[in-house]
Amino acid sequence: MDGVLDLPASNLANAASERDLDAFEREQRFLLTRAQTVAFLRAVSAHAVPELHDRARPLSFTRTTYLDSVDLAYLRSCAGRVARRLRLREYAVASNLTEAPLLTGLCFLELKQSAGTVRSKVRLAAPRRALERLVAGSFDTDTDLDDALDGDGAGRAALATLRAEVVSRRPVPCLTTWYRRSCLSGESGRVRITLDQGLSFCEPQRLGEAGDDATPSAIIARGPARIVEIKLQGEAPAWLARATASLTPAPSFSKFQMGMAALRRRAA
Repeated sequence: MDGVLDLPASNLANAASERDLDAFEREQRFLLTRAQTVAFLRAVSAHAVPELHDRARPLSFTRTTYLDSVDLAYLRSCAGRVARRLRLREYAVASNLTEAPLLTGLCFLELKQSAGTVRSKVRLAAPRRALERLVAGSFDTDTDLDDALDGDGAGRAALATLRAEVVSRRPVPCLTTWYRRSCLSGESGRVRITLDQGLSFCEPQRLGEAGDDATPSAIIARGPARIVEIKLQGEAPAWLARATASLTPAPSFSKFQMGMAALRRRAA
């Protein structure tokens, strides 16, 4: 990676966390050079503000563990009309780039489906041990999860969908990705822009507790230096269309696919 880019320090906003944002309908993805990224951020700075969730530890990181079935159903879906990914997601924060990033304790199980730029996501927040049991298929011991979701219609619907997914596929952890993520929000939350830097592919990592060192072990490969993703509700506003007009989308790029390819190369 040829240097880390920081979002502007001005106009910092305590916007809604990524964990609450799963209603986006469309997604665009770009692999950019440093110069392209700087120009893009400058172009959108008057319309989108950086999200800051912890002023004492402003750097945010994402650790995602992908799951797949024995027959690699999710990986194979990436070549079909609808790409499907099942993943466990955790977040970490740090005060600077030399400090070890620490897990926040937030854990999620997600089923993401994409067809071109159209996307949907089912997301369930739960304690680490409950999600581990859910992925393992130990549904008879999920009473704490059921009780926690009592009265939460959306949460119970997500749980039912994800339970059915686990029953039908019996997935296991196969790959973990790790990167620093910066976020901007615009149009009253209808536009969300993320910049991922330092993408690494790793052996599957176990879910951790709040305060654990999130630095991944067993890194097997590195990914693109800068990945910009734009998530939209509805059509892109004019300012965003102008900012992306000279950029080349990367609709086929997938962290999951690239990481699994790296695993296969290492095993060969």
